[in-house]
Amino acid sequence: MTLFFLVVLIAIIGYFSFKLYIHDNSTFYQLTGYSYFNVLMNKSVRTSYQLTKELEHIQGTKKIMVNLQLPVHNEVQTIDALLLHESGVYVVNVIEKSGWINGREQSIEWMELLHKDQKRVFNNPIHETKRLTHALKDRLTEVDGSLFETMVVFTNNCSFQHIEIQSSDVEVLKIAELKEWAATLEGKRLSETEIETLYATLESLMHGEKAILRSKTATPPVS
Repeated sequence: MTLFFLVVLIAIIGYFSFKLYIHDNSTFYQLTGYSYFNVLMNKSVRTSYQLTKELEHIQGTKKIMVNLQLPVHNEVQTIDALLLHESGVYVVNVIEKSGWINGREQSIEWMELLHKDQKRVFNNPIHETKRLTHALKDRLTEVDGSLFETMVVFTNNCSFQHIEIQSSDVEVLKIAELKEWAATLEGKRLSETEIETLYATLESLMHGEKAILRSKTATPPVS
C-alpha cells in the first residue's frame, strides 16, 4: 500500500512539474507574469491563459498581446487580447458565460438562457468590442482600416442557440473554435517588420500581473 501511494505521489509531482514547465515557457507567462498558481486559482486568468494558448497555435507571422488598457472616451477600457497577424489585426473580447447564448449584431442586449427557464441579459458584446476596435484604429492611423477585425470569443462552457451577424469584419465564436477559424486566415497584408513595429507601439498599454483580468460585462441578476 505504501508503495502504491509513493507511486501515485511521484506521478502527481511529475504531472504538476510538467504543467509548470509548460506554463513557465508559455507566451502567456512571458506577457503577464501570472504564475501557474494564478492560472489554477483565478478563473479569469485561466480563461486568458487558455485563449493565449489557442492563439499561439495559429500559423503565420504573428505577435500576441493581452490585457491592453486603452483610453476610450475619457475612460480606460480593456482589450482582452490582440492578435497582430500577417493577415490583419484582430481585437478580441472574452465573454465568460455558461448558458445558451442568443443575440443579434444590431441588438442593444443579448440573452443567456439558464436552467429552469431562468434568463440573464447582458450588453451586446459586439458593440463593446467594436468601440475598442475603433479606438485602436484611431490610435494606429498608419494601418489600413480594412485590416482590423472585431472578435467576440466566449468561454467553452456556453452554447450558441441563435447568433445573427451581418458584418464581414465581425466574428463570434468560442475558444475551442479558434483553431477552425484560424484555418480560414489567408493573405499576407502585414510584414514581419510592420507587426514588430505595431507591437512596439502598443507594448506600453499592456499590463500583466498587477492588472485584474476579467470579463468587461458585469453579471446582472438572474430573472
